[in-house]
Amino acid sequence: MATAGIAASFAGPLDSRDRDAVTALGRVLRTHGFAGAAVPAALGGPLRSKDFLRTDLSLYLRRLAASTPINTLIKLFMLDQWVEERSARAALAPLDLRDVRLMGLIEESSQGVRARVRLSSYCDLILAHDRYDGPSAHLSEDHVLDVNPTTVTLASLMVRRPARSALDLGTGCGVLALLAARHSERVVGIDLNARALNVAAFNGLLNGVDHVEWRQGNLFEPVAGTRFDLVVCNPPYVISPETQYVFRDSGRKGDALCEEVVRRVPDYLEDGGFASILCNWALAPGEAWSAPLRRWVERSRCDSWLLYGTAQDPLTYAAGWNRSPDRTRYEQALGDWTAYCDELGIASIGMGAVILRRRAEGVGWIRADGMPENAIEPCDVHVRRIFQSQDYLSTVHDDGALLAHAFQAADDLRLHHTLSLKNGEYVVDRSEIQLTGGLQFKGSVDAYTIHLMARCDGRRTVDEVVTELAMKGGAARDQVATACAAIVRRLVALGFLIPVTAR
Repeated sequence: MATAGIAASFAGPLDSRDRDAVTALGRVLRTHGFAGAAVPAALGGPLRSKDFLRTDLSLYLRRLAASTPINTLIKLFMLDQWVEERSARAALAPLDLRDVRLMGLIEESSQGVRARVRLSSYCDLILAHDRYDGPSAHLSEDHVLDVNPTTVTLASLMVRRPARSALDLGTGCGVLALLAARHSERVVGIDLNARALNVAAFNGLLNGVDHVEWRQGNLFEPVAGTRFDLVVCNPPYVISPETQYVFRDSGRKGDALCEEVVRRVPDYLEDGGFASILCNWALAPGEAWSAPLRRWVERSRCDSWLLYGTAQDPLTYAAGWNRSPDRTRYEQALGDWTAYCDELGIASIGMGAVILRRRAEGVGWIRADGMPENAIEPCDVHVRRIFQSQDYLSTVHDDGALLAHAFQAADDLRLHHTLSLKNGEYVVDRSEIQLTGGLQFKGSVDAYTIHLMARCDGRRTVDEVVTELAMKGGAARDQVATACAAIVRRLVALGFLIPVTAR
């Protein structure tokens, strides 16, 4: 198996041939706290946006005035500043500046030392990537992104149970492959962009990860005939008329690339294996947001969870991807992108994710939910809970079977009351339940549902709870049973209640 040390075989800015030196650099950076709390502490908080060099550079340079190793490293690798050679030597010791220059990380001149690429940290990983200096920046076709919001979303949705093998399709700087390596015996990271693989392989060494294999190719071609326990994919999903950037534009018509990935990925999953895929998809006028995704997965031999983030009209979508201070270029892009969507009959563009689990046999279930904006990463426990709950619900075909089961509240379930002052007393104005972990689903509940949940203690069946509630409320038992069954189904579906046992 090829390893992270093959970086030199991929064209790009970094040289990993001196494996020991790259590994030593990782140790130096960690020693000074580059992957931990030292960076936000020195900056007075996390960097607020990718435009920080334009908006807050003066603020950060004042905070970093003291000549300490961490301050020098931040100025060098995060703020693109020239630093004194003496300060750089002290911050990078015991490495020699020559070693770091041979890696391709720095350049030297009469002004001092400056980085050629940026370094950042995420989930205790230190990651090299290309610079990004705001909307007016000129990016190369093979630009290598840093960790961005879509990366964070996919990392949150990635199933993190122990695995024999994992695949990161469209690996970019390698961050998801390196995260998967923490719980997988073998990982393959694929990208069409040789520059991205060059950076990803460097990042593997920088973080001491040597069981990831980096392969160049289009989609699944480099792993033809191979199956994995886990697949994650952050594809070039943008629906655009362009082929300007490898990381963004697929060159395919509409959402054809996302559709192909979703349709093909089951063939590369082991039975029981999970795949998490970010998608953008085209919606026709009046079409339900889940309709295209349902078509993609309906014959997949997988259980399918469709997650919806938001949808945008073509003009809003075009603006988000092309906003620029160059008015002429901006207006041209808006016209080209909206005309492209008009030509394809696209009324809006959906954005979200598909999570699949391959079945050994039988027809899989399909469910669709909105994806909360405040998901806490990682959501692995919640994702698996949802799949287990849906497995259960797909076998409970009538209310009687459901009422015979016992349930208990999830450990991260919280009940919030909003009080209002009425006639000199505070009364409950609104009640809401929320999960504090994972996807953080939430919803309003009435007093009846609160009483029901309080009695789901893992010992009593719902049938027993129904008897108690009917007697207490003086209501007809059949009506209470029907209402309770509907409520429990919904609470189980979203992970608020967990099936315990049947009696």
